[in-house]
Amino acid sequence: MSKKKELFNFNKAMALLLIIAIFIIIKAAVAPQTSSLEQEANIVIAKLTDGHEGISLLSSNEIDAGKLSMLDKMDYNEIKGMLGVKNDFCVYFEDATGNIVKIDGINPGIGSDKIYVNGEPCR
Repeated sequence: MSKKKELFNFNKAMALLLIIAIFIIIKAAVAPQTSSLEQEANIVIAKLTDGHEGISLLSSNEIDAGKLSMLDKMDYNEIKGMLGVKNDFCVYFEDATGNIVKIDGINPGIGSDKIYVNGEPCR
């Protein structure tokens, strides 16, 4: 009697499942980094624009110059802790055409000095 040659045996099936599992694990490990950064960016925006947060910059849907000045004078790590984020960030203002808006007496960017805005580090 001759044995029929099997095209797909148990060992091949297990190897295929292992390859698929490794691919899924690698794909899942890479994807969360960008979504994590997006989530933190949304947290920063939400907390700075929510009138009820202690770190909010808005008063009656307008930027409060006093609150902005206080934020500018705060230590970066203190701001980061109040926002509850772990990644570096920089807060700056743009007009409708994308130009950086400078506010008298305020740094052009508030945040990590590792991030540059118009060639200048945030403070």
